[in-house]
Amino acid sequence: MELQQQEFQKYIRMLMKRRYLFIAVALLVMSIVVWGCFFLPKQYEAKSTVFIERSVIRDMVKGITISPSVDDKIRVLRYAMLSRDSILKVLQKLDIDATVKNDKKLEEMIASFQSKTAISIKGNDLFIVTYRDTDPKRSMEYINTLVRNYVEANSSSKREEAYGANRFITEQVKLYKEKLDKAEEAIIAYRQSKGVYMSVDDRSLISEIKQYQAEMDTLRIRRNELLATNKSVRRQMKGEEPFTVAVLNTRRPGGAADSQITMRENRIKQLLSSYTENYPEIIKLKAEIEALKSQPKSAQVSSLDPSGDSEMSTLNPIHQDLKQRSFQTEAEVEAIDAKMRQLASVIGRKEGELRNIPEEKKKLGDLEKDRESHRTIYEQLLARQGQSEVSKQMELEDKGTTFRIVDPAVVPTKPVSPNRVRLILLGIAAGIAAGIGVVFLRETLDSSVKETKTLKQLGLEVIAVIPRIFNAEEEERIKKRDRLIFSVASGYMLVICGVFIHEVLGLTLIEKVLSRIGIGI
Repeated sequence: MELQQQEFQKYIRMLMKRRYLFIAVALLVMSIVVWGCFFLPKQYEAKSTVFIERSVIRDMVKGITISPSVDDKIRVLRYAMLSRDSILKVLQKLDIDATVKNDKKLEEMIASFQSKTAISIKGNDLFIVTYRDTDPKRSMEYINTLVRNYVEANSSSKREEAYGANRFITEQVKLYKEKLDKAEEAIIAYRQSKGVYMSVDDRSLISEIKQYQAEMDTLRIRRNELLATNKSVRRQMKGEEPFTVAVLNTRRPGGAADSQITMRENRIKQLLSSYTENYPEIIKLKAEIEALKSQPKSAQVSSLDPSGDSEMSTLNPIHQDLKQRSFQTEAEVEAIDAKMRQLASVIGRKEGELRNIPEEKKKLGDLEKDRESHRTIYEQLLARQGQSEVSKQMELEDKGTTFRIVDPAVVPTKPVSPNRVRLILLGIAAGIAAGIGVVFLRETLDSSVKETKTLKQLGLEVIAVIPRIFNAEEEERIKKRDRLIFSVASGYMLVICGVFIHEVLGLTLIEKVLSRIGIGI
């Protein structure tokens, strides 16, 4: 903190030492800026506000009429209004172009007006056109003429566009009506000459062929699945024996076989209430019953134990079931093969029919395609013709999107440039900054030793310091000179402050004085 105070005091001493230089530079810069702003040419700004009005009828007939998009109009508005032709028409209407002598000067004038004209768009329904010029009346006339020309040209172009579109569509409707009539006559004449009264739809044949081919592919996939299933069943059959051994009780003479048969029949009845006859246990029981019934003839008893039980060879029901499944799979494969052969025959016949379609029928199909093409375009043009007619009536009665001037330009009374209040403030700040800068620059260029510590830093020994001897008369003379200079500078600053207040209040006294003495702009 102490160091900062020392630095601040150092700068103050520096300014006090070269106070005359500071005051001279500061007042010089202030004078150049403050008084110079009175010699800058005044710029007057004229502006006009245009509203893009959308009619309620436009929303009601949306989809029926054909009209350019408002967004498209806004997008090209700036380029259309500031185009060379648009600016040139305004200059010619106001006779401004008469002041130039050659084409080069005219192009420069057009470029100048284009650069000074600004268009700002607010939202999608409002735009403001502004222009700055040294002549307030000319700026007003230029803006109003430019905006009015654009609005009139826009309305005129919309009408011409609506008329042109309606005329073009009407011509096309007539043209395609003739083409459609000629196509109908050509079809009638061709049918009469060739004796063909209806065309064969080859597309339906192609569709049928594709459908049959798809069915063939499905059957082929199913056939492969069945072959794979049959292969798996046969592999399982190899692991099963065709016959199995049944144990019979032979202790009771005569009625043993009957009781065994009765018991198995009862068991079959129980199983049939829940399963089908293809159930493996039911098949096994039926095989045992058959074996018991044929026991006196074909059963071979392998051994007889003391308990009276005997063994008998019977059919294996699991092997029988797998065998039956294999037979069913093979039968289904044969059925699929038969159906595939039938489909292949149908596909071949259909392909033959497709190849054998007479050339006359193909020609008739081409003629009918041409007729349908002409008919489609003709119907679309008829619909467009109705839309264009409604659009034309809307443009004639100004029921579409219109540009309405809501705020025309007036003659500006106050200039927008130069902004003297801002320039005076900038001049005061620039004068003070310039004065300080020149003082610091002068001090930097001064190579004299000002403090003893500077010599010590250079390694020089200070033998003695001679104090400054004050002369009373000299001091009094310096003080008088300072008072005079400070008084003059303060008075001049008061004048500048007075000029600032004069501009803040919007007075014109200084301009009148400068004009009277012949040095004002």
